[in-house]
Amino acid sequence: MNALSNKVAIVTGSTRGIGKAIAIRFARDGAKVVINGSQSIEAAKSVISEIEKNGGSACYIIADASTPAGVKNIIKKSLETYHQLDIVVCAVGKHECINALDTNIEDWERIISTNLTSTYLTCISAAEIMKKQKYGKIITISSKMGIVGSEGSMAYCTAKAGVIMLTKVLGVELAKYGIQVNCIAPGVTATKPTFELFENSPETEKRMNKRIPLNRIAKPEEIAAAAFFLAIEDSNYMTGTTIVVDGGWIANSDYF
Repeated sequence: MNALSNKVAIVTGSTRGIGKAIAIRFARDGAKVVINGSQSIEAAKSVISEIEKNGGSACYIIADASTPAGVKNIIKKSLETYHQLDIVVCAVGKHECINALDTNIEDWERIISTNLTSTYLTCISAAEIMKKQKYGKIITISSKMGIVGSEGSMAYCTAKAGVIMLTKVLGVELAKYGIQVNCIAPGVTATKPTFELFENSPETEKRMNKRIPLNRIAKPEEIAAAAFFLAIEDSNYMTGTTIVVDGGWIANSDYF
């Protein structure tokens, strides 16, 4: 029997990038997976096709996880389809580079909504279900930029730091209900936005690789491996903590 057999997992933001890799990994290990994105039905179908090709089970729900109505829809339809909820991964997020003094209120609210409010709403809604069953695993996705910060990304870094603190508080408050809440802080990862950045600035790629002791960026599958660990019984004594998967970026004080 696979490690996640008989488990149902919702992965928000799973039509691309890290969320997609986590959904595919969970399905490979036996979970029934709910794929979520806010817009592209075709992208969702593509992920499901890949999962089913490998013998897994999945459905998709197109809804905006940064709104109460969207999250309510995701939870409701997931329960209607699979009748239980064991694991939730909050993988909705988008990095935007805007200098602090150029960030207007609309920028701030959009970035906070996408990267922090979506996590808050999903966690609270999932916890209401998991509280009744006295069991659940909630996994949030922050970033190394929520720990060390980065010039030109004030709102994004603030949101991702907020995800880490939200994880700590929920980990403490929900422990009595048998719910574990843990976080992953990825470093630079091989996703579409990263490739686009490197295409536009090859020099940035060189600088990043130099900054990373392992001398390469992460594969989405490597972030998914950390999520898998947090979803299985081997991590049952962990809650309120953050696993950093960054190739040694934060540990490297010899950058200059």
